[in-house]
Amino acid sequence: MHRLLRKLLPIGCSSVFVVAGCGVSMGGRGGRHGHGEGTADTDGAGEEEVVVPVVVDRVRKGEITGRVVAASTIEAERQVTVHAEATGRILDLRVEEGQKVRPREVIARIEGDAQAAGLLRAKTNLEKARMDFERIRSLHAKGAATDEELESARIAYETARIDLRDRQRDVRTTKVRAPMGGTVTERFVNEGAFVTSGAQIVSIVDFSSLVARVFIPERELDRVQVGQPAEVVGKAATGRRAAGKVLRIAPVVDPATGTVKVTVALPPEAAGGDRGFLPGMYAEVTLTTDRHEGATLLSKAALVHEEASTYVFVVEDDKAKKVEVKTGLEDKDVVEIVSGVEPGQEVVVAGQSALEDGVKIRRVDEKGRPIEEGATGEASTSAVATPKDGRGGGADADRTRSGAP
Repeated sequence: MHRLLRKLLPIGCSSVFVVAGCGVSMGGRGGRHGHGEGTADTDGAGEEEVVVPVVVDRVRKGEITGRVVAASTIEAERQVTVHAEATGRILDLRVEEGQKVRPREVIARIEGDAQAAGLLRAKTNLEKARMDFERIRSLHAKGAATDEELESARIAYETARIDLRDRQRDVRTTKVRAPMGGTVTERFVNEGAFVTSGAQIVSIVDFSSLVARVFIPERELDRVQVGQPAEVVGKAATGRRAAGKVLRIAPVVDPATGTVKVTVALPPEAAGGDRGFLPGMYAEVTLTTDRHEGATLLSKAALVHEEASTYVFVVEDDKAKKVEVKTGLEDKDVVEIVSGVEPGQEVVVAGQSALEDGVKIRRVDEKGRPIEEGATGEASTSAVATPKDGRGGGADADRTRSGAP
């Protein structure tokens, strides 16, 4: 037994030294890779301090515009389907899809033989009723006809007159007229087809009445008013853009969605044509709700949301300090800071997930490369920030990364 222990003891000791050696080696590698998950600085007493690589940005002043963006489908407020008011065969169809029509213009003619015969019969009946009424009235004046006979003849005459008007209307309805001016967008029948009263003939759209209906959050209601400008951009059919105006705001809030319907009118010149909007097109509507100049601005990437509060990590003496902030207007890339930080302060915009209050930080650029301490000029700051989609401009395009403190 003693001989077995003497053989295992050197192996156990060697294993202990190997593990200890690996621990030192791993610490060394962490020190050389300064921009990994985190690094550990070791002071003279052997204590380790975590250093987190982060990207920072400076709080600045500038202008910000509050916007509400919503999707919509283009519609025409004035559109109508024309129906036949007579029964018969279509003898003449005078319009085609895409053709413009004027108000009251004849667009089709329906065979009217039966209506014409009815009109002739009504004229004959009216003439007979008129003659009977005149004869009875003459006899009544001489005392040869009773009051009842006179009243009956008068009623027959009035009924014949009403019937004549009805037959005249029947004849008029054989001519199908456009109830308003516009463009024929759909034809439902062909020339020669037999139609009954109520059958669809054509659809007419007034392209000068195009609108986009959007639904905005209730909290934005006080910032929207009639006449306010709105930008309408075609999404599926690109290259279409128009400056519209708010035409109407619904007087009620939808309790199911908490939104309000807003109707945006498009200018007549933005409708139709090769590059204009058409009913049924999918579009994006942007309403400008507010504009603040000289606002305190910060990248939205810096915000950390925890329950009902919003925080940012401010850099002070190379350490992260967690600060609660109040926000105001915001757009796609930046947010207005109402309170919590001041222009010129450095704030962490990437790497917050590994931060805690008081943790030491190391500045890196957007590619994770350490920023040299004491460097100046372009060596200590990154280039103007450019969104990933390649578009610059706006408040976010002026953002620069800070250098060494």
